[in-house]
Amino acid sequence: MPIMLSPQDVDDVFDDESFLEERFADVQRLLLESRHPPGADTLVSVPSSRLRLTVRPDVPGPLGRCSTIRIDPSPPAPAAPATGRVELVLADDGSLLGLADAGALDDWRAAVPSGLAARYLAPPGPQALGLFGAGAQAWACLLVLRRALPSLAVVRVVGRDRAGAKDFALAAGRHTGLKVVADDDPRTGARHADVVVATGGHPPVRADWLTAGALLIDQTDTTRQAFPPRPARPTIRSVRLAPAGRASAVPDAGTPDCLALGEIVAGRALPRRAGADVLHYRSDDLAGWDTTAAAAGLRQAWRRDLGTALPVGRTYR
Repeated sequence: MPIMLSPQDVDDVFDDESFLEERFADVQRLLLESRHPPGADTLVSVPSSRLRLTVRPDVPGPLGRCSTIRIDPSPPAPAAPATGRVELVLADDGSLLGLADAGALDDWRAAVPSGLAARYLAPPGPQALGLFGAGAQAWACLLVLRRALPSLAVVRVVGRDRAGAKDFALAAGRHTGLKVVADDDPRTGARHADVVVATGGHPPVRADWLTAGALLIDQTDTTRQAFPPRPARPTIRSVRLAPAGRASAVPDAGTPDCLALGEIVAGRALPRRAGADVLHYRSDDLAGWDTTAAAAGLRQAWRRDLGTALPVGRTYR
């Protein structure tokens, strides 16, 4: 029977150590796969209903071959909250397997690849995390990185709203058991961190604020580029979420030597030329990942009896 997952259901599904390890493996597999990637998404506008549909091609996954249909307001508003966005998961015969809050899925689908990237790109034994943002996206990133980097001990939260950042820090400390504090100074929050995460709605981050050898995980377009390197500043190297063998398809304006994460995972490239190099990882789309994550989330929800059952078909009494 199809099920419906609320934002809280999606959070409960993904905030699980063994489940996240399986998803890290999914992302790694997609980065290393040599098969032809699935086709492009198909966008369909429905003017009479002010909706926009995104149809993603079917891919193999934990529930067999599945495809998804995402429903968003049309035209999309970049600054609008993700409420009211729905994603349907369909079997290869077109039958409905379930639906979930698309905004909540997006937060975790961005966070999981970033967690895998952190394992390959973070400096050895990172202990301090600078978290820029205090929303749902930042929450998902924190919980994923807690699993990906078990050495983390301290989290500094920087948000536009001081009260919101303090509330986030209090809730995060209780949930994770880590020392989580709100930091009013963005420069300090970045300078004292081994790994910095920039999420939507955060104060802008300057890459040159970072300490030597740090990792910047960038999930937004507002991160400022670093100043040109000088002898007193570490080199900034860029890495994007892209499969191995497709580095030429990785655009990064002003950074001609941008690396594909898949090349690093495959062992064909080193992320740093020197230990002091700062890495700037940019989150991006990964073919097949969105559908794989949605289908895996549904399977996990069925296993844990999460979500709300959706009776389909006519019932006779």
